Amino acid sequence: MFVLDAIADDYENLEKIDTHVNRLALECGLTIHSSEVLQALIDLIATGLAKAYRLSTVVPAEEFQGVPTAAEVKDYYFWVTEKGREVQVADYADWPFDEQGSPRENWTAPT
Repeated sequence: MFVLDAIADDYENLEKIDTHVNRLALECGLTIHSSEVLQALIDLIATGLAKAYRLSTVVPAEEFQGVPTAAEVKDYYFWVTEKGREVQVADYADWPFDEQGSPRENWTAPT
């Protein structure tokens, strides 16, 4: 869900996604490794919740069909699909933050 949150409002590259995810994780006392962020991103694409794009300053964003390889992923930007947006805005009981973006007092990490 942290990765989905990172790409919900704009195209983001892996570095920005990793930074966003780690900021959220730190705020709620979790540690998330870059390899986990990459795997989550790949899973989101494979399940149709996200897509990969090549961005250019001269042509519209070019959608990549499928999942980029781990070696290629650094060359792409990622954005949530309509299906992914539906998941991202739905109630998610394990989300650690309240409506104001502060950690929920009664939240505990899922096991």
